[in-house]
Amino acid sequence: MPQKAMGTTLSCTVSGQTVTIGCLRSISEIKADSDAVDVTTLDARDGCKTYIQGYKDAGEVTVEGFHDAGNEGQACLRSLYLSGAVCPFTVTFPDQSAAQFSAFVKSHALGAAQVDGAVGFSAVLRLSGGVTVT
Repeated sequence: MPQKAMGTTLSCTVSGQTVTIGCLRSISEIKADSDAVDVTTLDARDGCKTYIQGYKDAGEVTVEGFHDAGNEGQACLRSLYLSGAVCPFTVTFPDQSAAQFSAFVKSHALGAAQVDGAVGFSAVLRLSGGVTVT
Protein backbone atom coordinates (compact mmCIF):
# COMPACT_ATOMS: atom_id res chain seq x y z
CA MET A 1 0.00 0.00 0.00
CA PRO A 2 1.38 3.46 -0.85
CA GLN A 3 2.51 5.57 2.06
CA LYS A 4 3.37 9.20 2.58
CA ALA A 5 7.04 10.01 3.01
CA MET A 6 6.38 12.44 5.89
CA GLY A 7 8.05 11.03 8.99
CA THR A 8 10.96 9.37 7.16
CA THR A 9 14.23 9.82 9.06
CA LEU A 10 17.94 9.40 8.38
CA SER A 11 20.30 8.51 11.20
CA CYS A 12 23.95 7.58 11.51
CA THR A 13 25.86 5.73 14.19
CA VAL A 14 29.29 7.01 15.22
CA SER A 15 31.27 5.58 18.14
CA GLY A 16 28.20 3.64 19.26
CA GLN A 17 25.97 6.73 19.40
CA THR A 18 23.06 7.04 16.95
CA VAL A 19 22.05 10.54 15.89
CA THR A 20 19.23 11.65 13.61
CA ILE A 21 19.96 14.20 10.90
CA GLY A 22 17.40 16.95 11.39
CA CYS A 23 15.59 19.41 9.14
CA LEU A 24 15.64 17.16 6.06
CA ARG A 25 13.46 17.92 3.05
CA SER A 26 14.48 15.00 0.86
CA ILE A 27 16.40 11.74 0.78
CA SER A 28 17.09 10.43 -2.71
CA GLU A 29 16.30 6.90 -3.77
CA ILE A 30 18.66 4.11 -2.82
CA LYS A 31 19.51 2.73 -6.22
CA ALA A 32 21.65 -0.38 -6.48
CA ASP A 33 23.16 -1.20 -9.86
CA SER A 34 25.55 -3.83 -11.17
CA ASP A 35 28.10 -4.30 -13.89
CA ALA A 36 27.29 -6.49 -16.87
CA VAL A 37 29.98 -9.00 -17.77
CA ASP A 38 30.06 -9.94 -21.45
CA VAL A 39 30.24 -13.74 -21.76
CA THR A 40 29.51 -13.94 -25.48
CA THR A 41 31.29 -16.80 -27.22
CA LEU A 42 32.38 -17.07 -30.80
CA ASP A 43 29.91 -19.88 -31.38
CA ALA A 44 26.84 -17.95 -30.20
CA ARG A 45 24.13 -19.42 -32.42
CA ASP A 46 21.67 -16.53 -32.42
CA GLY A 47 24.25 -13.79 -33.02
CA CYS A 48 23.36 -12.02 -29.78
CA LYS A 49 25.66 -11.05 -26.96
CA THR A 50 25.10 -12.74 -23.61
CA TYR A 51 25.82 -11.35 -20.15
CA ILE A 52 26.03 -12.28 -16.51
CA GLN A 53 25.78 -9.98 -13.54
CA GLY A 54 29.07 -8.51 -12.32
CA TYR A 55 29.93 -6.54 -9.21
CA LYS A 56 27.07 -4.77 -7.47
CA ASP A 57 27.28 -1.08 -6.56
CA ALA A 58 24.85 0.46 -4.06
CA GLY A 59 25.59 3.95 -5.41
CA GLU A 60 25.01 7.25 -3.65
CA VAL A 61 22.26 8.86 -1.59
CA THR A 62 21.74 12.62 -1.67
CA VAL A 63 20.10 14.36 1.27
CA GLU A 64 18.85 17.95 1.29
CA GLY A 65 17.41 20.07 4.04
CA PHE A 66 17.52 23.34 5.94
CA HIS A 67 20.78 24.33 7.61
CA ASP A 68 20.68 24.18 11.42
CA ALA A 69 24.12 24.76 12.96
CA GLY A 70 22.88 23.42 16.30
CA ASN A 71 21.51 20.14 14.94
CA GLU A 72 23.63 17.25 16.21
CA GLY A 73 22.97 15.14 13.11
CA GLN A 74 24.03 17.88 10.70
CA ALA A 75 27.17 18.49 12.77
CA CYS A 76 27.84 14.76 12.58
CA LEU A 77 27.61 14.85 8.75
CA ARG A 78 30.10 17.72 8.63
CA SER A 79 32.51 15.84 10.93
CA LEU A 80 32.16 12.65 8.91
CA TYR A 81 32.97 14.56 5.74
CA LEU A 82 36.17 15.88 7.31
CA SER A 83 37.23 12.48 8.68
CA GLY A 84 36.26 10.35 5.66
CA ALA A 85 35.07 7.62 8.03
CA VAL A 86 32.67 4.93 6.84
CA CYS A 87 29.83 4.42 9.30
CA PRO A 88 26.35 2.84 9.45
CA PHE A 89 23.34 4.84 8.24
CA THR A 90 19.65 3.98 8.50
CA VAL A 91 16.72 5.39 6.55
CA THR A 92 13.56 4.63 8.54
CA PHE A 93 10.22 4.97 6.76
CA PRO A 94 6.89 5.83 8.43
CA ASP A 95 5.80 2.14 8.43
CA GLN A 96 9.01 1.39 10.41
CA SER A 97 10.63 -0.47 7.51
CA ALA A 98 14.25 0.55 7.14
CA ALA A 99 17.17 0.57 4.72
CA GLN A 100 20.54 0.13 6.40
CA PHE A 101 23.91 0.70 4.76
CA SER A 102 27.46 1.84 5.41
CA ALA A 103 28.68 5.03 3.76
CA PHE A 104 31.08 7.92 3.91
CA VAL A 105 30.10 11.56 3.35
CA LYS A 106 31.41 12.23 -0.16
CA SER A 107 30.37 15.89 -0.21
CA HIS A 108 28.73 18.46 2.03
CA ALA A 109 27.40 21.87 0.96
CA LEU A 110 25.76 24.83 2.65
CA GLY A 111 23.01 26.35 0.55
CA ALA A 112 22.91 29.78 -0.97
CA ALA A 113 21.29 32.66 0.91
CA GLN A 114 18.51 34.31 -1.08
CA VAL A 115 15.90 36.96 -0.43
CA ASP A 116 12.73 35.23 0.80
CA GLY A 117 14.65 31.96 1.01
CA ALA A 118 15.82 29.63 3.73
CA VAL A 119 19.45 28.56 4.02
CA GLY A 120 19.77 24.95 2.98
CA PHE A 121 22.37 22.22 3.04
CA SER A 122 23.02 19.04 1.13
CA ALA A 123 25.24 16.01 1.45
CA VAL A 124 26.08 13.05 -0.73
CA LEU A 125 26.59 9.70 0.98
CA ARG A 126 28.70 7.19 -0.97
CA LEU A 127 27.57 3.71 -0.01
CA SER A 128 30.21 1.11 0.67
CA GLY A 129 28.94 -2.47 0.47
CA GLY A 130 25.34 -3.56 0.21
CA VAL A 131 21.97 -2.39 1.50
CA THR A 132 19.80 -4.32 3.95
CA VAL A 133 16.05 -3.67 3.90
CA THR A 134 14.01 -4.75 6.92
